[in-house]
Amino acid sequence: MLELAKFDFGSLTVTALSRNGGVSKFPYDTLNLSSRVGDQPEAVASNLTKVQRLIRADSLAVLQAEHGVKVHQATRAGEAAPGDGLVCTKPGLGIIALSADCVPFALVDPIAKVIAVGHAGWRGVLADLMSQLSKSFVKSGGDISQSTAILGPAICGSCYEVPKDRVKLFKKSNPDAILDKTHLDISAGVRAKLNELGYKTNQVLACTYEETKLFSYRRVGGGPTGRTGLAAVIK
Repeated sequence: MLELAKFDFGSLTVTALSRNGGVSKFPYDTLNLSSRVGDQPEAVASNLTKVQRLIRADSLAVLQAEHGVKVHQATRAGEAAPGDGLVCTKPGLGIIALSADCVPFALVDPIAKVIAVGHAGWRGVLADLMSQLSKSFVKSGGDISQSTAILGPAICGSCYEVPKDRVKLFKKSNPDAILDKTHLDISAGVRAKLNELGYKTNQVLACTYEETKLFSYRRVGGGPTGRTGLAAVIK
């Protein structure tokens, strides 16, 4: 119930999580993993423990997104410093990117045993977080030629209507993210850049806005809601 999809790479796994199976109450029901949206701290802690057990991690480091391109090295459990990317080479330390419409994605090298997670909204795609995370991933020992990128659930292009001026910003930097004059497909933008960098890619095809077993900030009109996640771990 917690798990939406799982990808195995030998001793590495990437798990896309649903919003189900936790203990949080409305409007964070039930597997909210963010301590920054108004949920009870004890509920979030319990939910994170459930995820830790699910992915068989010794501990968890949680990405604290700020819609930029900062990338940090994950070396200890708890909330990471604000940023939109985490890289990890420590066995047993699970890393999680949270989202509620934006694109959570992971990079995994099962041979070098390097993992990374990122959080890309429209600002992150425009600023090319994907390349920034990839640079840190390679610097930590990851080899793109033997690595795979996994994209978690995000809002689809048909549901993501934005101002025309925002769409125009993508014409030069990432035209693949443009669905039409008023819609952006952020997942397509992330995937296109990762493919360009040389990664094999896979994607969990589920729209956060349409799928009720996922959290969506836009579906609730910007009101309180939880955050689900994409988790990676080196066992």
